[in-house]
Amino acid sequence: MDFGIFAPIIVALVVILVVIPLIVSSFLRNVEAGTIRMVSWLSGTTNIYRGPGKSLEVPLLTTGTTLSSKAINVDLDITDQTADIDVHGVPRPIKVRVLASAIVSVGETDGLIKTAANRFFSKPDIEQMAILNDLLSSAGRRAINLLTHDQLFSAKSSSDEAIKVAKVAEDDDDPLAIIIRKACSKELTDLGLIFNSLNIKVVQSEVAEARRRQSAAEAQANADIVSTQQARRAKE
Repeated sequence: MDFGIFAPIIVALVVILVVIPLIVSSFLRNVEAGTIRMVSWLSGTTNIYRGPGKSLEVPLLTTGTTLSSKAINVDLDITDQTADIDVHGVPRPIKVRVLASAIVSVGETDGLIKTAANRFFSKPDIEQMAILNDLLSSAGRRAINLLTHDQLFSAKSSSDEAIKVAKVAEDDDDPLAIIIRKACSKELTDLGLIFNSLNIKVVQSEVAEARRRQSAAEAQANADIVSTQQARRAKE
């Protein structure tokens, strides 16, 4: 049998089964979970690929940039004065310290992703965190300036327990969280980011601590009175 007549068929099969897949795979790049791949073509078109998956890239014809799509956690330590006034209308601000944790991430639309690539992720990591800390802390200080001491301590809890806001929504009843979110949403959008959640861990002040100590002393005094009365009844 003359196997020479099968040579072209064998070559064609090798090209179809081996060569072409190798060429195609060389144009495909892995996009890991938690990342976004932006691929720009010489024509000016930009394609965005969200991981996990593959991005189509052609050497010399495209340039690619990888962004992180993971949530960014920012710890906040904010100290400022409240909007309290006395019975005569004279300002009597109270110094308050707020410990909080905010979570932001890249926006979901292609437009926000491109904005984040140009205005946020183009900066060094340290500068990125500094920008977010300054932006969120400034919003937190403005929020404290707009609220009274009682408003800060009455939402969610009447004591020194942590005030927690799991997922801030439009109808959230925590005034501090609402003001912070609304105050920084536009600035975050200008960076291509969105505000996800806010956890207000602790709100502290000397006034609140004094009230706590007074409440504890009153509770102890009441307990002592009850104990004395019970002891007297038992003796009688």
